[in-house]
Amino acid sequence: MTDAPVIRTAGLTKLFGGTAVVDHLNLEIRRGEIYGLVGPDGSGKTTVMRLLTAILAPTSGEAWVAGHSILNEGESIKARIGYMSQRFGLYEELSVMENILFYADLYEAPAKERPQRIQRLLSFSNLTPFKERLAGRLS
Repeated sequence: MTDAPVIRTAGLTKLFGGTAVVDHLNLEIRRGEIYGLVGPDGSGKTTVMRLLTAILAPTSGEAWVAGHSILNEGESIKARIGYMSQRFGLYEELSVMENILFYADLYEAPAKERPQRIQRLLSFSNLTPFKERLAGRLS
């Protein structure tokens, strides 16, 4: 097993309207470590997660997740990591399957791979029996 970090950032910065929300973040997280992003509202926790999952591009700096650059290998990162923020998850008025299809469109999952990926996701999450249930009715 390698001691290389699974997540590494170097000067990771994100500005919104000239304000630094993430300001030159440098960190290394190795396999097996537990790392928490803790801070008050507006401190940049969600922005860091969006940067690391290649959903949002940095203003400057760089980060690598599982050896993949967020700058030019975002699709490789998105294929390996799922991220759901606390505030937003599933559309309650859509079924489980409709939510999955919505996110497949959002993340531009290749059409040929979707049936297999969806089956694997439903099986992994034990949601196959509930795929037609409205997400708001899940417990």
